[in-house]
Amino acid sequence: MLFYHGTNEVIGGIDFLKSRLRTDFGRGFYLSSEFDTARDWAMGKAGFSGVATVMRYEICDSLFNDDALNYKKFAAPSIEWLDFISDNRQRNIGKKGLKEPRHYFDVVTGPIANDKVADVVDMYCKGKLTAEKAIEGVKALPSVIQMSFHTIQAFKHIQSVTYSQLEKSKWSKWRLINETPRQ
Repeated sequence: MLFYHGTNEVIGGIDFLKSRLRTDFGRGFYLSSEFDTARDWAMGKAGFSGVATVMRYEICDSLFNDDALNYKKFAAPSIEWLDFISDNRQRNIGKKGLKEPRHYFDVVTGPIANDKVADVVDMYCKGKLTAEKAIEGVKALPSVIQMSFHTIQAFKHIQSVTYSQLEKSKWSKWRLINETPRQ
């Protein structure tokens, strides 16, 4: 399986502490099933600094057959998917000791919600939208899956890592990364 990560620099190792809080599947390292999605993320991040970079991860099919890992797979947008995203995106102001991610899964996969997810989740959590209207409002990107890694144990299923960078308005050939992820 090939998955992609859009960024503004070559990533030789993963540091979960650099991951953003309150994302769809919680603090973790996110990949997309589609190059174009990762390319758009890379272009957005490079707009501030760095060089648009897409990392390509070849993941062993054994990832979802490893009994030592806990994983969650959402096949399509659903109330369970929406509630999971809502739990991970809420600020929970005043709740001390809340850790990130807010679940025990090593890997989570599922649809990517559109850019309006934060507003829709907020309205859903405040009871201003039904679950059905909220799912309709986040309009998951068709046929694009996101995969988030939340523990270093899950990374043992990565076979190889390559990257391509935007150089003079053209994407470079894929180059191999030899370093292994770190926590």
